[in-house]
Amino acid sequence: MLLATGKRVSLLSCAALLACASAASAITIYAPDNLGTTNSGSIGDRIIRFDSANPVGTVVVIGSAGAAAQNRGLSGMDFAGNGTLYAVSGFNSDGTAFGGSQLFSISTVNGAATLIGNCGLPAGYAATDLSWNPTTGQMQMIAANGTANPGQLYTVSLATGAAALVGNINLAGSLDIGLATSSTGQNYLHDIVTDRMYTLTGLVATPMAATIGFDTNFSQGMTINWSGANEWFLGSLNGATLASQVWSMNLATGGTSALLGTWPTNVANGLPQYETGDLAIPPVVPEPASIGLLGISLGAMAARRRR
Repeated sequence: MLLATGKRVSLLSCAALLACASAASAITIYAPDNLGTTNSGSIGDRIIRFDSANPVGTVVVIGSAGAAAQNRGLSGMDFAGNGTLYAVSGFNSDGTAFGGSQLFSISTVNGAATLIGNCGLPAGYAATDLSWNPTTGQMQMIAANGTANPGQLYTVSLATGAAALVGNINLAGSLDIGLATSSTGQNYLHDIVTDRMYTLTGLVATPMAATIGFDTNFSQGMTINWSGANEWFLGSLNGATLASQVWSMNLATGGTSALLGTWPTNVANGLPQYETGDLAIPPVVPEPASIGLLGISLGAMAARRRR
C-alpha cells in the first residue's frame, strides 16, 4: 500500500493504526434496565444503549423487552460472536412461575425479547451473568444460590437455552454476580462479598491485585470488549448510596480506573433513573467484502515475498 508520500507501508501496519484509532473512540454498550419503564419493576425490563464516553448524555431507550421477559429480572446479557444479542433471567426467576432462569434473544432494533427456552438450573440457583467466550465460541453463564453454596459455571445452548454444568467455582462464601471474557478467552469474575475481581481459569478463581474500591452490593454486571482492545466496563449499584454508575476497570489489577457516569436519581422514589442488569458490547463482525479485500491484500503480500 502506498501513502501520499510514495512510501510503502504494510497492510498489517494500517490495521494496527486502525485498531489504535478504534480503541481511542467511544464504545457502544447495551444493557437491560431492571427498574422497568416507570421504575416500578412491573412493566418489564427495557433495553437501553449508551456511549462509554458519556453514558448519561447518550442513553437511548431502545424499547421494552415485552411480556416474554416481564418481571423476570434480566441479570445477564451478551452478544454472541455473530452479533446476536442474548439475555438470561435471574433474580426474579423463582423456579415456579417462570420455570427458573430462561434464555432470550434480544432485538437491538426495538428491544423485544424472544424466549428461547429454560436453562434447567438446579433448585435454588439463578443465573447471574452471561459471557461469550471468543476462543471456544460458546456462551458461558454463572449461577448463584446464596453465599452458603458454590457459584456454578455453565455453557448455554443458544438453540434451546439448556445450560450444561461445567462445575462448581472454587470460591467459598462468595456471591458471584459478574462474568466477562477477554479476547484470549480469559474469564473474569466479580464477587460482591469481597468487592473484588478474580481471574477464573477453568473453575479456579484467583483474586486480582486490587479491590474494586467501594461497596458493590447489588452491582449490575460487567463486560469486556473482546473484539476491540479489551476495554472493561462495570455497571454498579453502589451499596452505600444506591447510585447506579458505569465504571472503566483496570484489566491488569481488577481495580476501577475511572467513573464514566452516574444515572440521575428520581426524587419521587429515590431510585436511579436507570439500573443496568448487565452490560454488553456488540462485536466487530467483518463485512464479507472487507474479508475478501483482506484476503487479496495478504495474497499479494505473500506473492511479493516469494519474488
